[in-house]
Amino acid sequence: MRQHLFGRLDDLVPVAMFKQFQREVTTVLNAHLVMKTDVVEHDDDYTVTAELPGYDKDAITVRYADECLTIRAAQPTDGANRDDDGRMLHRERPAADLTRRFSFKNVLKDQIQAHYNDGLLTVTLPKKVADDAGKITIQ
Repeated sequence: MRQHLFGRLDDLVPVAMFKQFQREVTTVLNAHLVMKTDVVEHDDDYTVTAELPGYDKDAITVRYADECLTIRAAQPTDGANRDDDGRMLHRERPAADLTRRFSFKNVLKDQIQAHYNDGLLTVTLPKKVADDAGKITIQ
């Protein structure tokens, strides 16, 4: 009876919406818990360093659009429950897609650089320099 009742609840649109919402919230929380990130502002640039151990370089995308830096790391789900012998004994590192977004203004979009080495992604976003060439200092 109980299983029948809950099975019928799944047919309702609000339940489907809540399940989708729960998946999206879980994805965001996982990204914040798993992709540990440092953001440092220097005089001439911003540096973002993200921990992405176990991800292939080709599975990571970095985009800057509309003053927003997006870092996405995709983990293949096939074989997520297997090790070399075919048995996963313990898993603490989730096999999941991760996405983080950061807002930066006054960035030279065409000069952004990203490097991935030993599980660390480093993105350097050069700042636009204010044009003070015509400014006269008052003494």
